Amino acid sequence: MQVKLWGVRGSVPSPLDPRDYRSRINSVIEKTRDLLKKNPSLSADEIREKLPAHIRDLIGGETTCVELREGSEQLIFDMGTGARRLGYDMMARGVTGDIHILMTHTHWDHIQGWPFFIPAYIPGNQIHFHSSIKDCEQRFRTQQIFDFFPLALDQMMSKRDFHSYEPGDSFKIGSLKIKTESLIHPGNSTAYRVEKGKKSFIFATDTEFFGPDLEEIVKRKAPFFKGADCLIMDAQYSVKESEQKIGWGHTSMIVAVDCAVAWKVKRLVLTHHEPAHDDLTTMRMLEEAQAYLDERYAGKLELILAREGDTIEI
Repeated sequence: MQVKLWGVRGSVPSPLDPRDYRSRINSVIEKTRDLLKKNPSLSADEIREKLPAHIRDLIGGETTCVELREGSEQLIFDMGTGARRLGYDMMARGVTGDIHILMTHTHWDHIQGWPFFIPAYIPGNQIHFHSSIKDCEQRFRTQQIFDFFPLALDQMMSKRDFHSYEPGDSFKIGSLKIKTESLIHPGNSTAYRVEKGKKSFIFATDTEFFGPDLEEIVKRKAPFFKGADCLIMDAQYSVKESEQKIGWGHTSMIVAVDCAVAWKVKRLVLTHHEPAHDDLTTMRMLEEAQAYLDERYAGKLELILAREGDTIEI
Protein backbone atom coordinates (compact mmCIF):
# COMPACT_ATOMS: atom_id res chain seq x y z
CA MET A 1 0.00 0.00 0.00
CA GLN A 2 1.06 3.56 -0.72
CA VAL A 3 -0.58 6.47 1.10
CA LYS A 4 -0.17 10.05 -0.12
CA LEU A 5 -1.12 13.09 1.95
CA TRP A 6 -2.80 15.79 -0.13
CA GLY A 7 -4.19 17.82 2.77
CA VAL A 8 -3.19 17.68 6.45
CA ARG A 9 -4.54 20.95 7.92
CA GLY A 10 -7.56 21.05 10.20
CA SER A 11 -10.58 23.34 10.28
CA VAL A 12 -9.73 25.89 7.58
CA PRO A 13 -7.20 26.21 4.72
CA SER A 14 -4.08 27.92 6.04
CA PRO A 15 -1.70 29.08 3.29
CA LEU A 16 1.79 30.22 4.23
CA ASP A 17 1.66 33.77 5.60
CA PRO A 18 3.71 36.28 3.51
CA ARG A 19 5.49 37.46 6.66
CA ASP A 20 6.42 33.88 7.49
CA TYR A 21 7.61 33.37 3.92
CA ARG A 22 9.87 36.45 4.07
CA SER A 23 11.18 35.36 7.46
CA ARG A 24 12.04 31.93 6.05
CA ILE A 25 13.87 33.48 3.08
CA ASN A 26 15.90 35.71 5.41
CA SER A 27 16.77 32.75 7.63
CA VAL A 28 17.85 30.66 4.64
CA ILE A 29 20.11 33.47 3.38
CA GLU A 30 21.71 33.99 6.79
CA LYS A 31 22.24 30.29 7.52
CA THR A 32 23.54 29.62 3.99
CA ARG A 33 26.08 32.42 4.40
CA ASP A 34 27.27 30.92 7.70
CA LEU A 35 27.49 27.40 6.28
CA LEU A 36 29.45 28.51 3.20
CA LYS A 37 31.96 30.36 5.37
CA LYS A 38 32.77 27.05 7.06
CA ASN A 39 32.65 24.97 3.87
CA PRO A 40 32.47 26.84 0.52
CA SER A 41 32.11 23.57 -1.43
CA LEU A 42 28.68 22.63 -0.01
CA SER A 43 26.06 21.89 -2.67
CA ALA A 44 22.54 23.33 -2.57
CA ASP A 45 21.15 19.94 -1.46
CA GLU A 46 23.74 19.67 1.32
CA ILE A 47 22.90 23.16 2.54
CA ARG A 48 19.21 22.37 2.52
CA GLU A 49 19.71 19.27 4.66
CA LYS A 50 21.55 21.34 7.27
CA LEU A 51 18.73 23.87 7.64
CA PRO A 52 16.37 23.62 10.65
CA ALA A 53 13.30 21.50 9.89
CA HIS A 54 10.80 24.35 10.35
CA ILE A 55 12.64 26.30 7.62
CA ARG A 56 13.57 23.39 5.34
CA ASP A 57 10.17 21.65 5.30
CA LEU A 58 6.62 22.93 4.82
CA ILE A 59 3.72 21.23 6.61
CA GLY A 60 1.14 22.66 4.21
CA GLY A 61 -2.17 24.46 4.47
CA GLU A 62 -4.61 22.31 2.45
CA THR A 63 -7.40 20.64 4.44
CA THR A 64 -7.95 16.92 4.74
CA CYS A 65 -7.56 14.67 1.72
CA VAL A 66 -5.63 11.40 1.67
CA GLU A 67 -5.11 8.92 -1.17
CA LEU A 68 -4.38 5.20 -0.82
CA ARG A 69 -3.10 3.16 -3.73
CA GLU A 70 -2.68 -0.60 -3.86
CA GLY A 71 -1.60 -1.69 -7.31
CA SER A 72 -4.23 -0.36 -9.72
CA GLU A 73 -6.75 0.22 -6.92
CA GLN A 74 -7.33 3.61 -5.34
CA LEU A 75 -9.24 4.97 -2.34
CA ILE A 76 -9.68 8.63 -1.42
CA PHE A 77 -10.42 9.76 2.12
CA ASP A 78 -12.33 13.05 2.38
CA MET A 79 -12.65 15.96 0.00
CA GLY A 80 -10.90 18.82 1.78
CA THR A 81 -9.08 21.44 -0.28
CA GLY A 82 -6.24 18.98 -0.88
CA ALA A 83 -8.61 17.21 -3.30
CA ARG A 84 -8.02 19.95 -5.87
CA ARG A 85 -4.36 19.02 -6.37
CA LEU A 86 -5.18 15.33 -6.13
CA GLY A 87 -7.61 15.83 -9.01
CA TYR A 88 -4.92 17.45 -11.15
CA ASP A 89 -2.58 14.55 -10.37
CA MET A 90 -5.21 11.96 -11.28
CA MET A 91 -5.83 13.71 -14.60
CA ALA A 92 -2.10 13.69 -15.35
CA ARG A 93 -1.98 9.96 -14.55
CA GLY A 94 -4.98 9.25 -16.75
CA VAL A 95 -7.14 7.90 -13.92
CA THR A 96 -10.70 7.34 -15.19
CA GLY A 97 -13.71 5.17 -14.48
CA ASP A 98 -14.74 4.20 -10.94
CA ILE A 99 -13.45 6.50 -8.20
CA HIS A 100 -14.12 5.62 -4.56
CA ILE A 101 -14.31 8.35 -1.90
CA LEU A 102 -14.66 7.40 1.77
CA MET A 103 -16.12 10.27 3.78
CA THR A 104 -15.42 10.59 7.50
CA HIS A 105 -17.98 13.40 7.91
CA THR A 106 -19.09 16.57 6.11
CA HIS A 107 -17.73 19.49 8.10
CA TRP A 108 -16.55 22.21 5.71
CA ASP A 109 -12.86 21.39 5.85
CA HIS A 110 -13.62 17.87 4.61
CA ILE A 111 -15.86 18.74 1.63
CA GLN A 112 -14.69 22.13 0.32
CA GLY A 113 -12.36 20.61 -2.27
CA TRP A 114 -15.10 18.62 -4.01
CA PRO A 115 -16.33 21.37 -6.39
CA PHE A 116 -12.71 21.81 -7.55
CA PHE A 117 -12.02 18.09 -8.06
CA ILE A 118 -11.57 17.92 -11.85
CA PRO A 119 -12.35 14.17 -12.28
CA ALA A 120 -15.89 14.96 -11.09
CA TYR A 121 -16.44 16.96 -14.29
CA ILE A 122 -15.32 14.21 -16.69
CA PRO A 123 -18.10 12.31 -18.51
CA GLY A 124 -17.81 8.57 -17.98
CA ASN A 125 -16.29 8.81 -14.53
CA GLN A 126 -18.35 7.09 -11.83
CA ILE A 127 -17.82 8.63 -8.39
CA HIS A 128 -18.74 6.37 -5.46
CA PHE A 129 -19.21 8.09 -2.10
CA HIS A 130 -19.07 5.77 0.91
CA SER A 131 -20.19 7.06 4.32
CA SER A 132 -22.35 6.48 7.38
CA ILE A 133 -24.25 9.69 6.54
CA LYS A 134 -27.76 8.89 5.36
CA ASP A 135 -28.25 12.31 3.69
CA CYS A 136 -24.70 12.61 2.34
CA GLU A 137 -25.90 13.40 -1.19
CA GLN A 138 -28.14 16.22 0.05
CA ARG A 139 -25.25 17.74 1.99
CA PHE A 140 -23.11 17.84 -1.14
CA ARG A 141 -26.01 19.35 -3.07
CA THR A 142 -26.44 22.04 -0.43
CA GLN A 143 -22.78 23.02 -0.71
CA GLN A 144 -23.38 23.76 -4.40
CA ILE A 145 -26.66 25.64 -4.33
CA PHE A 146 -26.36 28.88 -6.31
CA ASP A 147 -25.98 31.02 -3.18
CA PHE A 148 -22.68 29.30 -2.46
CA PHE A 149 -21.29 28.04 -5.79
CA PRO A 150 -21.96 28.82 -9.49
CA LEU A 151 -22.47 25.19 -10.60
CA ALA A 152 -24.97 22.75 -9.13
CA LEU A 153 -24.00 19.17 -8.32
CA ASP A 154 -25.96 17.87 -11.32
CA GLN A 155 -23.94 20.10 -13.67
CA MET A 156 -20.83 18.07 -12.87
CA MET A 157 -20.66 15.59 -15.75
CA SER A 158 -19.53 12.50 -13.87
CA LYS A 159 -22.06 10.06 -12.48
CA ARG A 160 -22.37 9.73 -8.71
CA ASP A 161 -23.52 6.99 -6.36
CA PHE A 162 -23.89 7.45 -2.60
CA HIS A 163 -23.44 4.27 -0.57
CA SER A 164 -24.34 4.30 3.13
CA TYR A 165 -23.67 1.89 5.98
CA GLU A 166 -23.80 1.75 9.77
CA PRO A 167 -20.61 2.40 11.77
CA GLY A 168 -19.14 -1.00 12.57
CA ASP A 169 -20.07 -2.44 9.17
CA SER A 170 -17.49 -3.97 6.83
CA PHE A 171 -17.47 -4.06 3.03
CA LYS A 172 -15.10 -4.60 0.11
CA ILE A 173 -13.93 -2.29 -2.66
CA GLY A 174 -12.14 -4.45 -5.19
CA SER A 175 -9.61 -6.54 -3.28
CA LEU A 176 -9.54 -4.14 -0.32
CA LYS A 177 -11.45 -4.99 2.84
CA ILE A 178 -12.88 -1.93 4.61
CA LYS A 179 -13.89 -1.86 8.27
CA THR A 180 -15.60 1.12 9.92
CA GLU A 181 -15.79 2.53 13.44
CA SER A 182 -17.60 5.50 14.95
CA LEU A 183 -15.48 8.30 16.43
CA ILE A 184 -16.12 10.94 19.09
CA HIS A 185 -16.76 14.20 17.23
CA PRO A 186 -19.59 16.78 17.07
CA GLY A 187 -22.02 15.51 14.44
CA ASN A 188 -20.21 12.14 14.37
CA SER A 189 -17.24 10.98 12.34
CA THR A 190 -16.15 7.60 11.00
CA ALA A 191 -12.76 5.87 10.97
CA TYR A 192 -11.77 3.45 8.21
CA ARG A 193 -9.49 0.44 8.43
CA VAL A 194 -8.23 -0.89 5.08
CA GLU A 195 -6.79 -4.40 4.92
CA LYS A 196 -5.21 -6.48 2.22
CA GLY A 197 -3.31 -9.63 3.07
CA LYS A 198 -1.28 -8.84 6.17
CA LYS A 199 -1.22 -5.08 5.56
CA SER A 200 -3.49 -2.69 7.45
CA PHE A 201 -4.03 1.06 7.34
CA ILE A 202 -6.36 3.20 9.46
CA PHE A 203 -7.58 6.73 8.81
CA ALA A 204 -9.07 8.27 11.97
CA THR A 205 -9.26 12.03 11.74
CA ASP A 206 -11.57 14.33 13.72
CA THR A 207 -11.91 12.51 17.00
CA GLU A 208 -11.64 13.54 20.64
CA PHE A 209 -9.92 11.12 22.99
CA PHE A 210 -10.05 12.97 26.31
CA GLY A 211 -11.66 12.95 29.73
CA PRO A 212 -12.03 10.84 32.87
CA ASP A 213 -13.28 7.81 30.92
CA LEU A 214 -10.41 7.94 28.41
CA GLU A 215 -8.92 4.60 29.47
CA GLU A 216 -12.26 2.84 29.04
CA ILE A 217 -12.80 4.43 25.60
CA VAL A 218 -9.33 3.36 24.45
CA LYS A 219 -10.05 -0.23 25.52
CA ARG A 220 -13.47 -0.20 23.84
CA LYS A 221 -11.99 0.94 20.54
CA ALA A 222 -9.03 -1.46 20.68
CA PRO A 223 -10.52 -4.26 18.51
CA PHE A 224 -10.77 -1.86 15.57
CA PHE A 225 -7.37 -0.17 15.96
CA LYS A 226 -5.27 -3.05 17.28
CA GLY A 227 -2.03 -3.85 15.47
CA ALA A 228 -2.42 -1.50 12.49
CA ASP A 229 0.69 -1.07 10.36
CA CYS A 230 -0.09 2.63 10.00
CA LEU A 231 -2.58 4.89 11.76
CA ILE A 232 -3.24 8.44 10.58
CA MET A 233 -4.89 10.12 13.56
CA ASP A 234 -6.23 13.51 14.56
CA ALA A 235 -3.67 15.25 16.80
CA GLN A 236 -4.62 18.91 16.42
CA TYR A 237 -3.96 20.15 19.94
CA SER A 238 -1.38 20.45 22.66
CA VAL A 239 -2.47 18.97 25.99
CA LYS A 240 -3.32 22.46 27.27
CA GLU A 241 -5.42 23.24 24.18
CA SER A 242 -7.32 19.96 24.49
CA GLU A 243 -8.22 20.92 28.08
CA GLN A 244 -9.40 24.36 26.93
CA LYS A 245 -11.43 23.05 23.98
CA ILE A 246 -13.39 20.17 25.45
CA GLY A 247 -16.16 19.15 23.06
CA TRP A 248 -14.50 20.55 19.93
CA GLY A 249 -13.79 17.01 18.77
CA HIS A 250 -10.00 16.85 18.52
CA THR A 251 -7.13 15.04 20.27
CA SER A 252 -3.73 16.12 21.58
CA MET A 253 -0.49 14.68 20.19
CA ILE A 254 0.42 13.22 23.59
CA VAL A 255 -2.88 11.37 23.96
CA ALA A 256 -2.63 10.14 20.35
CA VAL A 257 0.72 8.56 21.31
CA ASP A 258 -0.86 6.90 24.37
CA CYS A 259 -3.68 5.52 22.21
CA ALA A 260 -1.40 4.18 19.48
CA VAL A 261 0.87 2.42 21.98
CA ALA A 262 -2.13 0.90 23.79
CA TRP A 263 -3.41 -0.40 20.44
CA LYS A 264 0.04 -1.74 19.44
CA VAL A 265 0.08 0.35 16.27
CA LYS A 266 3.40 0.25 14.39
CA ARG A 267 3.40 3.77 12.91
CA LEU A 268 1.43 6.82 14.01
CA VAL A 269 1.00 9.75 11.62
CA LEU A 270 -0.17 12.92 13.39
CA THR A 271 -2.54 15.03 11.28
CA HIS A 272 -5.33 17.66 11.20
CA HIS A 273 -2.92 20.38 12.30
CA GLU A 274 -4.25 23.46 14.10
CA PRO A 275 -4.58 26.37 11.61
CA ALA A 276 -3.49 28.89 14.27
CA HIS A 277 -0.13 27.13 14.65
CA ASP A 278 2.82 28.04 12.46
CA ASP A 279 5.17 25.25 11.39
CA LEU A 280 7.61 25.96 14.22
CA THR A 281 4.86 25.56 16.83
CA THR A 282 3.63 22.30 15.30
CA MET A 283 7.17 20.90 15.06
CA ARG A 284 7.85 21.80 18.69
CA MET A 285 4.69 19.89 19.62
CA LEU A 286 6.05 16.94 17.63
CA GLU A 287 9.35 17.16 19.54
CA GLU A 288 7.46 17.10 22.84
CA ALA A 289 5.42 14.09 21.69
CA GLN A 290 8.60 12.30 20.55
CA ALA A 291 10.31 13.01 23.89
CA TYR A 292 7.23 11.69 25.70
CA LEU A 293 7.27 8.56 23.53
CA ASP A 294 11.00 7.98 24.10
CA GLU A 295 10.66 8.40 27.85
CA ARG A 296 7.56 6.25 28.41
CA TYR A 297 7.40 3.83 25.48
CA ALA A 298 10.89 3.64 23.97
CA GLY A 299 10.97 1.55 20.81
CA LYS A 300 7.24 0.79 20.74
CA LEU A 301 6.09 3.18 18.02
CA GLU A 302 7.32 5.15 15.02
CA LEU A 303 6.04 8.72 15.14
CA ILE A 304 5.55 10.77 11.95
CA LEU A 305 4.27 14.31 11.42
CA ALA A 306 1.87 14.53 8.47
CA ARG A 307 3.18 16.90 5.81
CA GLU A 308 1.41 17.80 2.60
CA GLY A 309 2.83 15.83 -0.34
CA ASP A 310 4.46 13.12 1.75
CA THR A 311 4.08 9.48 0.73
CA ILE A 312 3.99 6.60 3.22
CA GLU A 313 4.78 3.05 2.14
CA ILE A 314 3.02 0.25 4.01
